[in-house]
Amino acid sequence: MVCLRTHQITLFFCLRTLLTSLAKKDEIFLRKATTRVDLIEPSMAIWSGHFPRRSYCVSKCTQEPDCVSLLYNMANGSCDLFNVIYGSDESGQIDYYWILQKGGSRWVPESCLNLSTCSGITKDGEYWVYPPVTNRRTKIYCHNLATEPSHFITLKYSNNFIIHDKSNWIIQHKECQSSIQPPLKKTEFFKVKLETEIMMVNESDFTFTSQTGSEPMQYGYADDCNGGQFRDPCPHFGSATIDTRGTGLIVDPTTEFVTISPSHAGGVKDLVRSVAGDQISFTCAGWCGKCGPSPGPISFKHSTEFSSAAEAQVVICNK
Repeated sequence: MVCLRTHQITLFFCLRTLLTSLAKKDEIFLRKATTRVDLIEPSMAIWSGHFPRRSYCVSKCTQEPDCVSLLYNMANGSCDLFNVIYGSDESGQIDYYWILQKGGSRWVPESCLNLSTCSGITKDGEYWVYPPVTNRRTKIYCHNLATEPSHFITLKYSNNFIIHDKSNWIIQHKECQSSIQPPLKKTEFFKVKLETEIMMVNESDFTFTSQTGSEPMQYGYADDCNGGQFRDPCPHFGSATIDTRGTGLIVDPTTEFVTISPSHAGGVKDLVRSVAGDQISFTCAGWCGKCGPSPGPISFKHSTEFSSAAEAQVVICNK
């Protein structure tokens, strides 16, 4: 059974279709959404054709077990079925997009555990997951699918967090030294763990990191111990680089970067945030000081960056 809902039409109409030769019936719920041309990938359709009526296109979607959204253009009768739900935009020019909603016998996975349970998949990898808090397609690296599934975001670019402490002093207890006693302690994240229920980073998970030195640094933080923020000249060596390009996510724009631990004349210097919000860098100053996000830990929001459906594996759940 297929039920369609629109904002303009209060009447529900249902179409019964045959799923298999055994006459097993399916029930899915679709709602009308508005989107933009640049948010849809016609080339990624799992089926394309033409029908004289939208109801036939919907019926075809019901017969395809991986169909979770469709385009039906009444002007030319074209019908395109997709196995992902693309983003919507109320200001968009496409008002003939229909997407799966909850309540039927087919759904998109809300978590890695949900994905593994409904499909039996146990191989770790990049999958499309739809966290309820955002209800949007999110590229997640599902880790430990066979045992205790957890969620990670794969970082395509350098995400480095550096500690400068007293071990880096060449001259003990002297502020604003121009060079250091190496090495600086550095933690580079290749993937960062995400609590998808609230889209918050688990800043102290170091599963997918490399480290220089004995002390790891949390995601989004930096330490420096070379002198007060307002002393000039006074180089500072503790720094942070956040780069979420290619993930479809950005640090919550309301997040500020400030002095976290008490320090003599400590503070954040040289803070740079890209227009898109997907690149953030800063230097930490202090004697000694720790800098990081406020409020912390970091939370992610979806960016305006487009992610192709081909970038991760698709799993559709069916009863």
